[in-house]
Amino acid sequence: MKFEGEIKMNYRSFKLVLLVFIFLASTACQDDREEPPRFFYGNYNLQAITAEQSFDLNDDGESTLDILSQVESLTGDQNNRMTFLEGEDDEMFFNFYYPNVLTEQDGVPIIRFVTENVSMFVTFNEATSQFDVLEQFPANLESGELVSLNLIDQLTLEVSVNKSLYDFSDNEWKETIVNYQFVRGLISI
Repeated sequence: MKFEGEIKMNYRSFKLVLLVFIFLASTACQDDREEPPRFFYGNYNLQAITAEQSFDLNDDGESTLDILSQVESLTGDQNNRMTFLEGEDDEMFFNFYYPNVLTEQDGVPIIRFVTENVSMFVTFNEATSQFDVLEQFPANLESGELVSLNLIDQLTLEVSVNKSLYDFSDNEWKETIVNYQFVRGLISI
């Protein structure tokens, strides 16, 4: 009888030791390294500016979704780069184009597109692949209202802005979403 009790006790001790061993083994295998650095920091070139509807911005009689080609014909040399820096709060620097009305002639605006320098402190939301804006300078953009900052893929960021543009085909101001697409890479000329 004494022998039977010792077996029960040893079996219980064995189960306890086994559970402790499994716990220690599972916690010892956990990776204590820091998470790898994010891949999206660096310099980006402006690849495209598109609108959700066609516009004739330069009064050439042709409406298109390609805003960049029309804006470039109405501006001088501009900095079409975006820089994304890693920090305690990540920071983005880029330019938005916006219509600057020089004057009006017979009720029709004379427009040149200028750029507005923008910097933003952001955090990346892994679940949505979007960047959340923590702080923005200037606080109120002349160039429109920021809608979203999205990571499209490992090389591409898209910034969406709600803005008002003058459409010469209809001779009126229209609200639209404008998408700026930046591609990571070396300086392009």
